[in-house]
Amino acid sequence: QDVPQVVNAVTAQELQKLNIRDLKDVTSVVPGLALQPGSNGIGGVATLRGVAFDVNASGNNGTVEFYMNDSPISAQVVLQSMYDIGQIEVLRGPQGTLRGRASPSGSITITSRKPDLDDIGGMFNSTVNNIGGVNGQAALNLPVIPGMLAVRVAGLVDNNDVNRVHSVTSP
Repeated sequence: QDVPQVVNAVTAQELQKLNIRDLKDVTSVVPGLALQPGSNGIGGVATLRGVAFDVNASGNNGTVEFYMNDSPISAQVVLQSMYDIGQIEVLRGPQGTLRGRASPSGSITITSRKPDLDDIGGMFNSTVNNIGGVNGQAALNLPVIPGMLAVRVAGLVDNNDVNRVHSVTSP
């Protein structure tokens, strides 16, 4: 079908293949997208098509809106951690209020993986580094009524020193 907008979609297979564990790393796959923590230490800033402003300072909605399974969600929640993602869609251009909020620059929709209705399954993925960082992700898929109802439970454990920057003034 013809879509009058520019849409970039990153699937779960691409996320796994490129070892993307943080939403900020999606910027390497989606041209023109910049994601970073807020300059005041609160929230996050998303820039798409070169337009952004500090949501926390202005008190308004951002120019880029985030959605988790089609529900509006704040950037600070999305930029903290990412796991069990089925697809990430980046829509450029003005988005109307179809999902409850207008976004002049575009929107980013994150969809979690859907349960498999027929097969029992799961996954476990872990990363450990030599500076004390640990990241573990797990998911379990259980069909309750095969072909009709299934449950998927997923979780994340992430323990690290972020960027290992420590204050000079505190011991």
